Amino acid sequence: MGGLQGRNFIITGGASGIGLATAHLLRQEGANLVLWDVAEAKLQAAGEELEAVTAVVNITQPDQVKAAMQTAAAQMGSLDGVVHSAGILRSGNFTEMSLDVQRQVVDVNLNGSIVVGFTAVPYLQQSKGSLIFLASSSAFYGPPELAAYGASKAGVLSLAQSLRLELEDSGIHVGVLCPLFVSSPMINDFKDSGMYNGLGTAHTPEEVAQAIIKGIQKRKFMIWPGATPALFYAIGHLFFPLSHRVMKFLWQRGKR
Repeated sequence: MGGLQGRNFIITGGASGIGLATAHLLRQEGANLVLWDVAEAKLQAAGEELEAVTAVVNITQPDQVKAAMQTAAAQMGSLDGVVHSAGILRSGNFTEMSLDVQRQVVDVNLNGSIVVGFTAVPYLQQSKGSLIFLASSSAFYGPPELAAYGASKAGVLSLAQSLRLELEDSGIHVGVLCPLFVSSPMINDFKDSGMYNGLGTAHTPEEVAQAIIKGIQKRKFMIWPGATPALFYAIGHLFFPLSHRVMKFLWQRGKR
């Protein structure tokens, strides 16, 4: 899928952040868009700006996802890609964060990815299109203050790895993105944390979106928005004991 002109995409979480930035770039490439989100006012504004079809969809609800995807495929005639960028982040010490909040994080980030992926596969088999998941560098080694979030994103990465193997012969392109902290509304409540301050860097939504577009065009599996996430991945897999020391150093440095 080199050229994106006339291709049809669903973008979850399309009203803000990475999803909205990706929608802008896909629109510039001439793609047709359906944007999903739960923030109705922002979604409507994004749809009007991008001349995109919109739908208010809760990705944790299989019936909603199924109906919305059927409608999108019928409206556009085919489905060439799904960029699943919807997700939430909640931070805090593990024992101080309520179980309800932690379960919500896992439900939206991991279970939502399962629901969207499961529903999208039959459509993408017909077009040999792209299914893009958003994991996180938190998937490589769980950072403090992000226990549930890191666990949910590790699950997303594992899901993408499994689907890459299972769907390889179907022609579906499965990709997964693992960025560091992204400057978006989602991390506003996390900016005072030790991990955020210790790492001292963040991607912009536009940088991440550019990586997604290149990943789709080149049908890449691991999609990197810069070298630093790839370095974290290498440390976590090749030098596992070092991961603990690096994570602890960054966290403690940020708390000073």
